[in-house]
Amino acid sequence: MSTDTNTVERVRSLLAFDTDNEWPSVVRERLVAYALLSLYVFVVWFPIYYIFITSIQPTAEVLSLPVNFIPQQVTAANYVEIFQDRPFELYTVNSLVVATTTTVVCVTLGTLSGYTFSRYNFLGNKALLLSIVAARMIPPIALIVPFFEIMSQPPLIGGITGSLYDTRIALILTYTFFNLPFSVWIMKNYFDGVPRSLDEQAQVDGCSTWEGFVKVILPMAKPGIAATAILAFIFSWNEFVFALVLTSSEQSQTLPIAVSLFVADDFVDWAHLAAGGMIAAIPGILFGLFFQQYIVSGLTQGAVKE
Repeated sequence: MSTDTNTVERVRSLLAFDTDNEWPSVVRERLVAYALLSLYVFVVWFPIYYIFITSIQPTAEVLSLPVNFIPQQVTAANYVEIFQDRPFELYTVNSLVVATTTTVVCVTLGTLSGYTFSRYNFLGNKALLLSIVAARMIPPIALIVPFFEIMSQPPLIGGITGSLYDTRIALILTYTFFNLPFSVWIMKNYFDGVPRSLDEQAQVDGCSTWEGFVKVILPMAKPGIAATAILAFIFSWNEFVFALVLTSSEQSQTLPIAVSLFVADDFVDWAHLAAGGMIAAIPGILFGLFFQQYIVSGLTQGAVKE
């Protein structure tokens, strides 16, 4: 009873004015925190809001001055026209195929490699792990020329002719190269946070090493796997530079390239550019809203050990 009374008095003291008509320091700190958070949310979401309202306005209203932050007319014509005038469905399919395939490869190899580096102390373990992570530290822009040269050469497989340039396979291989080291690093740190006693308990119960990994360890690693999959998918979905250099036709170009085509030398089609940008941004927004807990958990697991 005394605890409840103290709690009530504490709440009253926080909500009451003091003798100098000033808010208590705790309340002022909370108000400042909420104000800063509100400002941060506004800064983050305003560009997305502006792209959205631009995509649902007629072109004449988009180009009119002063700028209207609240649409006077709402239309879905911009979304319809970009699919009618350009093969946007093909660009979307290309992005889905490239991003999904890259994600599956990176999650599969990253999970197996991360578990191996976490559980087995073989010769050169740390050196090999550092070499894998170091490959990701190279600025991607510095590797454009080598990748272009490699993809432009005929494959060294007997009986097969033709290069990988302007194919979805070229993008999948390139994105896997950049995402796999990060996937291995995330999963290795996550498996470090899973007690080794679970592996031993699975073996005591009669499971082989593989069965223990699949039935016991892998289900516990779902947050790490989800974080790896989300980050690999978003990177592959949003990547622009290598998609621009390694592709040249509609058969293999992805959504970021399709959106950039609305920018001409002497004119920018803002309404259609915004509509295409919103379509390209949907996966990233949805992943960020609904799966952020998995990203945080997957990146922080194993950072603190008891």
